[in-house]
Amino acid sequence: MENNVITIHTKLISLLGDPLGQTFAPRMFNETFHRLGLDYLYFPIEVGNENLETIVKAIRCMHYVGFNVTKPNKIKILEYLDELDGLAEKIGSVNVVTVRDGVLKGYNTDGIGFVQSLLDETKMDLGEQTFLILGAGGASRAVSSTLAFRGAKKIYIVDSFEKASSTLAEDINHKIRPCAEYIEFSRPDIPELIKTSTVLINATGLGMYPDTEATPVEKKNLYRELFVCDLTYNPPRTRLLRDAEEVGCAVMNGIGMVVNQGIKGFALMTGEEEPNEIMNKVMQEIIGGKM
Repeated sequence: MENNVITIHTKLISLLGDPLGQTFAPRMFNETFHRLGLDYLYFPIEVGNENLETIVKAIRCMHYVGFNVTKPNKIKILEYLDELDGLAEKIGSVNVVTVRDGVLKGYNTDGIGFVQSLLDETKMDLGEQTFLILGAGGASRAVSSTLAFRGAKKIYIVDSFEKASSTLAEDINHKIRPCAEYIEFSRPDIPELIKTSTVLINATGLGMYPDTEATPVEKKNLYRELFVCDLTYNPPRTRLLRDAEEVGCAVMNGIGMVVNQGIKGFALMTGEEEPNEIMNKVMQEIIGGKM
């Protein structure tokens, strides 16, 4: 897209979710397109489950090559797709959709992006880790399913909507391997369960902009040897991560995950090579306030 001019030849990509005020994805994608000299435009469409079908029908009629899906649409979107990639089918959640000759095909790059980021950061042996995952939505499905596929020792899943957590644990155990257990949200011993876990992952969205002081775990329930991950990337340090650092925990936010999944989604939707170096650099500039 030369000089930011949109023409009838400009190829479209959107992000479908709600809320979207916190997302860096449009800046990350559009700046990458600009640096590569590609005629694409990425823009957000704030939409939830109730109007998702209408938007998808409209996308079929427009000059789209694909779209991203985020909370709360990662599971609902399955109803409106023509095909699913094998991994996305096992996970039961989609965050990338390609549009080719009117055919919408869903993929999931979230889990791969997270695990790559986790291993880059820690070099940990997943087979020796006990994960406690807070939340059972689309992002949690991707992360927990991929961890199971990659050999995680044990995965506990907690969500206030217990049907979601129990169904997710059951799906993992039957479709991937038996290593998951759902934990009732009201169980009084969850603080003790945290102490038996080696990795805590917040996939609830609590602490995300603009409600940056919310946290799913009280500081007193964290312990020094726990590795704490928050899938949120805006802000880069949620209250959970700040509390964890004060306790002495090693921490990781969702920036690596969003960049890694973005790189893979970019290649799927555009058909271009994965822009590893450029997209990483662009995100660093965004987070550093240089863009």
